[in-house]
Amino acid sequence: MTKTLTFKVIMCLLVPLLLSGCLGGGTEINDLEIVVGMGVDKDKDTGKILLTAQIVREGEIGSNSGNGGGQNAKAFWNVTATGDTIFDAIREMTHKTGNRLFVSHNHVVIYGYNIAEEGLQEHIDFFLRSHEMRPTAFILIAECDVSAVLDAKPETEELPAMNIAKLLKSHGYTSHFIEVNLKDFISCLMSPTTSPVAPIVEVTPGEESEDIYISGMAIFKNDKMVGKLNKEETRGLLWVKGKIKSGVLLVPSPGKQGKIALEILEAKTKVTPKMENGKIVMDVNIKVDTSLAEQATIENMTTLPGFEKMQKIQEEVIKHEIMAAFEKSKELKADIFGFGEMLHKKYSSKWNAIKDNWDDIYPDIVLNIDVKAEIKKADLLVKAPVPG
Repeated sequence: MTKTLTFKVIMCLLVPLLLSGCLGGGTEINDLEIVVGMGVDKDKDTGKILLTAQIVREGEIGSNSGNGGGQNAKAFWNVTATGDTIFDAIREMTHKTGNRLFVSHNHVVIYGYNIAEEGLQEHIDFFLRSHEMRPTAFILIAECDVSAVLDAKPETEELPAMNIAKLLKSHGYTSHFIEVNLKDFISCLMSPTTSPVAPIVEVTPGEESEDIYISGMAIFKNDKMVGKLNKEETRGLLWVKGKIKSGVLLVPSPGKQGKIALEILEAKTKVTPKMENGKIVMDVNIKVDTSLAEQATIENMTTLPGFEKMQKIQEEVIKHEIMAAFEKSKELKADIFGFGEMLHKKYSSKWNAIKDNWDDIYPDIVLNIDVKAEIKKADLLVKAPVPG
């Protein structure tokens, strides 16, 4: 959303709540501060919770005419406060705002690295108990200070929190990360075996604006961050979980004379757990359709042998991405794929005998990967059918 649309949408959603009395006895709109993003960090001096809330300044929405790098007043106000708990910090904020925070339109919750490594359990409770908080708000981990992420002003959005939410929703274009909301994160957190993951957000400074980007995924054991996946490893995870929507596969040309870019058109995954002769085997079958989007090589790839070779190469690239993610998860003894849940469903009686030792058993899983890739089309300057 740009210009006044952001605030108009928020107000259209907010006004019916006010008119219906959902906020308790005719609360006036002027008595509320609309929050679109929140950050949880640790105060370096006191060790207390340092909370940042991004509040909409409705009078400034649209005043910059979409110029994100201008010198005009910001369309948001980042308010900070410290407290022993998140709720304590929120109440402390009223000394600065003069009004109560309204979090029903909060889109993102960002945790600092130090908080994530110590454990999110006690710092996520408020967001689940608050009747105003939306469980579909996205959760992220900040590589830098949380306040820096929420203060980074992008070129095309007036509200950084809304820009982050838009960025997360675009994950399907690359499949290098995936959006995770509070509800899904807690669901994994409550699982006795599945390890949650969450996007890692970073800020890159520019001349007139700052770029916010997702650099990978944080891996959790229970509620503590224990490692992270890079982009390649993250896509390996998504192949197995069947969450690949699109993306670009860069593969070496058959003659090793350059690179070929293949666009992922469709991907289907089936995972079959097996318990045989005392071993746990996970059969991963993937079928993927791609198109030849670009070739940076002088080799003639529009021949039947050329396509067959490219298909084999991309199958190996996909296997490599999956194994990269699997090896990282084994190293951390973190079942990010949910294999334990799959075994529980299929072998409930046998599962009871191994569930208490799952962390030690997980690294010994045998992963059988079978990938069938097919190039469906080639987008050429002169249209030509795919050889076949």
